[in-house]
This record gives sequence, structure tokens and C-alpha cells, in this order.
Amino acid sequence: MVGAWRLSRYLGQAVLGGIALTSLLLLSIHLLIDFIREARSLGGDYGAVEMAWYLLQTTPRRLYDIFPFAALIGTLVGLGGLAAGNELVAMRAAGFDRAHLTLRVLLVVAGCVALMVALAEWYIPDLETRARAERQQARSGQLHVGETGRLWLRDGVHVIRLEQSLWRDETDLEFAGALVYRLGTGMQPEQVLHAQRAVHRGDHWLLEQVSVRVFDDIGTAEVIASLQLPSGLSPELFIAAVSRPRLLAMNDLQQMRAYLQRSGLDDGVYAQAFWQRMFYPVNVLAMVLVALPFVFRGGRGGMHGPGLLIGVLLGLMFFVLTRLTQSLAMVWPLPLWFSMLLPGALILVLSIILLRRL
Repeated sequence: MVGAWRLSRYLGQAVLGGIALTSLLLLSIHLLIDFIREARSLGGDYGAVEMAWYLLQTTPRRLYDIFPFAALIGTLVGLGGLAAGNELVAMRAAGFDRAHLTLRVLLVVAGCVALMVALAEWYIPDLETRARAERQQARSGQLHVGETGRLWLRDGVHVIRLEQSLWRDETDLEFAGALVYRLGTGMQPEQVLHAQRAVHRGDHWLLEQVSVRVFDDIGTAEVIASLQLPSGLSPELFIAAVSRPRLLAMNDLQQMRAYLQRSGLDDGVYAQAFWQRMFYPVNVLAMVLVALPFVFRGGRGGMHGPGLLIGVLLGLMFFVLTRLTQSLAMVWPLPLWFSMLLPGALILVLSIILLRRL
């Protein structure tokens, strides 16, 4: 029993070491590319220190994005090192058949996936939103994120507080709830508008279901179906500040879907992001599992190089297939959740077949 635990720990350390090393390498490349891109946009109050802080804050999101590749390549690197020294063969001779080895490898990867899911749910969304907003604030001075995560904008004589943001694409941004202060002399509010829906159309705001209150001697109040306000804000300001659906936590995605459904609007983008997040662990484990048979096949003779290469290529092909399926899922006559799950399920079945044939 003690020997089995030691072998399991040794195997886990090899896999974790490979994943950690690969994650560090891929993350460094990702950071270098983003560093070069960000360095081109320095200006205003956005200097080298602010750029470094932004890159540091957004590093967890980069780690989440590259982790499927890191898990695939890192696992194969760790197991490849054991296979090169015939240690996998020794483990099998000690009673660890391929099923035992596969289970222990998947448990290690699943632990790493659980950490990524926790980051994506409770850490990355707020950090990413605040980092983007702070970068835009340093660049333009027109955007601020409040303590509750609401966006505050300065647009000419108007100060605008935006509630929930809805993302469809870069040319279609709207907000569920907006509070608009019109400032007069001495920066005192002359008028307050509360809109249930706000859309930015480039050179103007379109507000719907607006309640208007004027700060005069009478305190005039009225309700207007729609209202337009001139805007001098650049659309890039919102593109940088508004969180993409894929960066939101699952609870936030569900809330946005519920709001869109109540409003009779299409929730497809948020539904797709929800199921992508839901099946993220399945897809990562499937990428790793489909490559393991090629490591085990090459372990006895020491010729593990071709097996590792085939395993990596097969895993990457699965990643491309998953992305292709996700792109076509919105137009297929199948339930969205089933379309998003299908590639991972098929690869899991294929992996089990390959392992059993070994």
C-alpha cells in the first residue's frame, strides 16, 4: 500500500512538473506577445508601470486560456520522461496497469482543472473587468469602475452610470439600466435620467423607458418612451471596458440569459459561453486522455518521440474540432448543450477504445 502511494506520488509529480513547465513556457510567450502589443499603445497616463500592472492583473485569464494546451503537452512531456527511462514499464511490473496509470494521471489533471475553474468563477471576471477599465481610464480619463463593478463615464456635460452590460459583438453593445446626470454651471446636476435600456450608437446614446427629473423650483418629473443624447465617446472605450461573455462567471451568464429571455432578446452568445464554461473540464480531460494511448504504446521500447508527437497532434486536432463545433452550434438543428458536449464525448469514447485495444 505504501509502495502504491509512493508510485502514485512519483507519477503525479512527473505530470505536475510537466504541466507547470509547459504552462510557464506558453504563458511567457503569451505575455511577450501582449507586451509588444501593449507597448504600442502607451500614452496619456498609461505608462510602463500601468502597462506592467495591467499585464499582471490579466495573467490569470491567460493561464486559463492556455491551460488546455499546457495540460496536453505537459502531461505528455511528464509521461514521456518516465517512458524514456522505462519507468512506466517498471510501474506496470509493480502492479500498475494502464488503467491505473490513466486514472492517476487524470486525477492529477482534474485537480489542475478544478483550480482553473475556481479562478474563472471567483477571481478572473472581476480582475479582468477592473484591469481593462483601469487601462482605459489611464488612456482616456473618461471611464471609472465603481466598487460594485458599475461603469461610470464622462460624456460631455453628462455623467453616466451603467448597470449590466450586454455583449453581442463589437458593434452591438447595450446596457440594462443607465443613470444619467446632466451637469450645469458649477458642476451641479440640472437633470437626472434613469433609462431601463441604453444603447451607444457611435455619435449618440439611445435611451428607452426613460424617467426624467429636472432640478428646478418645481421638481418636474416625467416618463419618456425613448430619448437621444449626443455622445463624443469612442466605441473603442466600450469594447475595452465591457466584459465578453466568455470572461463572465457562470452565475452572471445565467443572469444575463434570464434577462435577455425576459426581454424577448436572443441569448445565444451568452448561452454558448455558459456551455463552453460548463464543459471546459470535459474537453481538457478528453484532450489529455486521447493522447495517452500513444505514450503507453511507445513506453516499452523507449521510442516515445513519435508517440508523443502523434498524441500532441491528435489533441490539437480535437481542439480545432471543438472550436469548429462551437462555431457551428448556433446553426445546427440540435440542442445547444448537446452540440457543445458532442466533441468531448466522442473523443472520450475513442480514447477508451484505444486504451482497451492496447
